[in-house]
Amino acid sequence: MPIGTCPDCEADVHVDPDVDKGEVVSCEECGIDLEVVGLDPVELDMVEEDLDDDDDDDEF
Repeated sequence: MPIGTCPDCEADVHVDPDVDKGEVVSCEECGIDLEVVGLDPVELDMVEEDLDDDDDDDEF
């Protein structure tokens, strides 16, 4: 099973062998969501939340 390293807590993160670039996995140690950015070797990066996708209705 391929293993990446969590950029937040540096724990080993096991990913499915058929994972694709762009998929999101979670670190079992710290619970953060990680995006698969590389496959050979597995590279993981923190998912950045896009705050611009929020509804604009609550802006004044």
